[in-house]
Amino acid sequence: MSSMSPSASPPAAEWVLHGLTRRRDACVARVIGDTVATIEGYARLDADELADVTEHVAKGFDAIVRAIAERRELGEDDIPFLWPHIHRRAAAGVPEGDMLAVVRIFQRVLWDTILELAEERDEDRDAALTLTRPLLGYIDVLSDTVNKAYLEAGGAIASHAVQARAELLELLLAGTPPAPGATLNAARAVGLSTAAQQVLVVVGRPAAPGTDAAELPIAARLLARAAGHAVEPLAVARDGELVAVLPAPRAEPDGLVARIEAAHARLAKRGVRLSLGISTIHEGTGAVPAAYAEACLAVEQVRDGADVLALGSLDVHDYLILRAGDRTAWRLVPAAVRGFIAADAGQGSVLAETLLAYAACDLSVKLAGARLYVHPNTVHYRLAKIEAQTGLDVRRLRDVQLLTTAIRLHRGGHAS
Repeated sequence: MSSMSPSASPPAAEWVLHGLTRRRDACVARVIGDTVATIEGYARLDADELADVTEHVAKGFDAIVRAIAERRELGEDDIPFLWPHIHRRAAAGVPEGDMLAVVRIFQRVLWDTILELAEERDEDRDAALTLTRPLLGYIDVLSDTVNKAYLEAGGAIASHAVQARAELLELLLAGTPPAPGATLNAARAVGLSTAAQQVLVVVGRPAAPGTDAAELPIAARLLARAAGHAVEPLAVARDGELVAVLPAPRAEPDGLVARIEAAHARLAKRGVRLSLGISTIHEGTGAVPAAYAEACLAVEQVRDGADVLALGSLDVHDYLILRAGDRTAWRLVPAAVRGFIAADAGQGSVLAETLLAYAACDLSVKLAGARLYVHPNTVHYRLAKIEAQTGLDVRRLRDVQLLTTAIRLHRGGHAS
């Protein structure tokens, strides 16, 4: 990839950038017109699909002009929108060669426009020509991204094992062990060859309405690869969600979850926003239905949009709070305690945080102060305020348990 030093775009070429900006819509229209006229795969697109292509050509134009203006290289982080676009075109049957031809048309139109602008001011033509090398570098990045995204989409779309994997998943979710033959072979191919295999289930759902359904198979495959196994684990897009059944290592379950979280973050950078729920580790493929139910529970509790909740990261107390979905537990909390928690939450939850730190430090005021970076006397003062507002005794374990449970119920959205 070509590098762009600060000297590559001298002040004399600033007017070229302004000219490109003024001609943005005309350039995009020329790219689309030439594309439809000369590339068969795009000539077949309907109005909505062509509008999608137009939008992404415009985004690519803006990304390149922005990089030129900032005198820097173009990176994949500048064009995350290109991945889902290429996935959609691949799913619609547009060949990779046609997509790369669009990039070449884009390059030609952009370069022709720069030359036209240079003709307007002969004295600054050399300055305009300094954009040649960085422009070639930008086109290389676009072409490379198209290639990577197409390969990723093609691997998910054209896989001969897709149907067999989908059938295997449905059997496992029904609690049916794989039978000898094609189903057992499919199980072996995804690392689930023995009934005693430890498994972990991941469920992913779009974090917002309108998420492109074509992205789910791609996301499923990326999450499967993140597991880091010698074989590609079972991951299928079904009924608006993705489900992955992953062999879980006995020695390093946390490492598997961390890799899934990293893959989730990469998807988010591409604009694929998913909520993920991850089950605890279960013994045997016969436990897949229970693990799936756990993962569904977890994904339904993700309250921050595109986030991840792994049940294995919770303690018993937090899990029981998670299951308190009928809000009965909150109604059993004394009214004074409910009022205290609601009022404190409206003021930054300082007292609640102090109480939780105090409980986590085994009721040690000194340790709680160190944890909160405040003087122990401050902790004493806050605990006294909690006692005055709730009528409870923070030196009694039972009362502390009631307070911490009520705080977690409130934060878990179980307050009526």
